[in-house]
Amino acid sequence: MSTIQVTQTATADESSILVAARRAVTDALYDLELAWRNPRPDAVVAAARRQLAAAESWADARREGA
Repeated sequence: MSTIQVTQTATADESSILVAARRAVTDALYDLELAWRNPRPDAVVAAARRQLAAAESWADARREGA
């Protein structure tokens, strides 16, 4: 599984909500990568769901202009 870096430096106009949402995406992606290295189907699926939920939260925060 190739990794894609999601982390970026926060710009001055980003809110703390958006920064926290992006951090959650990064943490969830890291958890998914760890689960993928030692593949147990349930752990990989759970990590993928957490990563998707975090990415959706980040997208919602960006859309709402947080």
